[in-house]
Amino acid sequence: MAEIKFNYEKKQKRIAAYDGSKCVGICTYVDPGSFWIITHTEVAPAYGGQGIARSLVDNLMHQAIEAGIKVKPFCSYAARVFQKNSTYAEQEDHSIITVFMMPTCPDSAYVNEQINDNKSFHLVDIGEHVKNLKTFIRIRDNSPVFDDVKEKGCIGIPCFVFEDGTVTLSPEEAGLSSKPA
Repeated sequence: MAEIKFNYEKKQKRIAAYDGSKCVGICTYVDPGSFWIITHTEVAPAYGGQGIARSLVDNLMHQAIEAGIKVKPFCSYAARVFQKNSTYAEQEDHSIITVFMMPTCPDSAYVNEQINDNKSFHLVDIGEHVKNLKTFIRIRDNSPVFDDVKEKGCIGIPCFVFEDGTVTLSPEEAGLSSKPA
């Protein structure tokens, strides 16, 4: 194995693997506030099979454990590492992210495809029942996150609500991707 150095790059929210000055792998996360979500682990093909991906996840988990932060492994590779490591399984965050959405909204549909059967999410279709719509409107009326959206005359879905009460309209902050433009 080449002499690989692992750096915690807090501003970029990642652990990066370097061969000299060349970045050869990354493990990225998002930080919605009360936990981290591992979103992606990638190693350059020329460096595959050397254990770098595992070391990236291990280094990120070391940072999380040191900081006392729970982690959701949304990255499929990180999820497999968690299954094999009981210490990491103990650090796994099991909170639920509530997603207010409508299946007929293209942005909501794109998010829904990514969520699939992920138990970290609870989908609430605001068009399914008036109580769902009322709950969403209460959040929308009381959160400054929606100020821009309301000014533009938009609805503000999909909307992500974390168990700690944090509200965001950014799929990325919930460990997902936005619909390409």
